[in-house]
Amino acid sequence: MNQAKAKEYRILLAEDNIDNQFLIRAYLKDTPFHLVIAGTGEEAVEKFKETRYDLVLMDLHMPVMDGYEAAKAIRHWEAGQMKGQSRFIQVPIIALSASVLKEDIEKSFQVGCTDHLMKPIRKNVLMKTLRHFLNIENFPVEEV
Repeated sequence: MNQAKAKEYRILLAEDNIDNQFLIRAYLKDTPFHLVIAGTGEEAVEKFKETRYDLVLMDLHMPVMDGYEAAKAIRHWEAGQMKGQSRFIQVPIIALSASVLKEDIEKSFQVGCTDHLMKPIRKNVLMKTLRHFLNIENFPVEEV
């Protein structure tokens, strides 16, 4: 696959930690993914309403509005947008958290997250997740 001519996928990263922002930006360098960063959950919800995204990476623990509330707000906004439409596909929201407690993972699904990834995020896990949820065939994934 020639990545330079591939479809560009818009990814919204809701993450307050600059090191995590840098890491994910580095992982997505030279890929067909265009990354937009929001530093708070509130900012993520506003950016989501303004622009179409193919996928959201949502840190669950952020200031102003946490990822749980932001995911819930995005799902509520999407529900309002889909009224009267026969076909509407929810944008995948992938929760990002250092917590692997069953309760935290279940809570992320209850508020509308599609999947849950543990921090620190490994590049091959992120790429496999993006490939899966964006239905991208033949996208190289490094085995690390």
